[in-house]
Amino acid sequence: MMFQVQGAQMLRKLEGFLRKSLPESLKVYGTVFHMNKGNPYKLKALVDEWPDFNTVVVRPQEQEMVDDFDCYTNTYQIYSKDPGNCQELLGSPGVINWKQHLQIQSSQPSLNEVIQNLAAMNSFKVEHTQCFLYAALDSVKTLMPSLLDTKNVPPGDGKPKSM
Repeated sequence: MMFQVQGAQMLRKLEGFLRKSLPESLKVYGTVFHMNKGNPYKLKALVDEWPDFNTVVVRPQEQEMVDDFDCYTNTYQIYSKDPGNCQELLGSPGVINWKQHLQIQSSQPSLNEVIQNLAAMNSFKVEHTQCFLYAALDSVKTLMPSLLDTKNVPPGDGKPKSM
């Protein structure tokens, strides 16, 4: 069962919780941030519990998802503290319309297995893509200062560890 986060106060509180979980929550955090600035894409945020949630799903309103073949409109952003909980919730009726072409976006590699399991259970095909995020140094200092910590930089090649 998922509950919709409604109202400016609840959305600001959700944004604050997600900010504390950066960089893993980045996709959902950014979307909730824009929802707090007027929600131009008419999205809704669902959580498993409030205020102590484990999983957040941000998705379009049902009336916006009218084209079953438009994976760009039918886009979901997911963040979860508990992949087992996430799989159970994403498999619940009404959370994701698995009959449509869709995109699931997340910054958490741990959710890849969850989505593969759901695909196997529902006999549908999943195409996995990976994108890299580039951020201005000032943004990293403000939003994700832990990325600048030297323990995240392995000796030798100077490349940060994957998170």
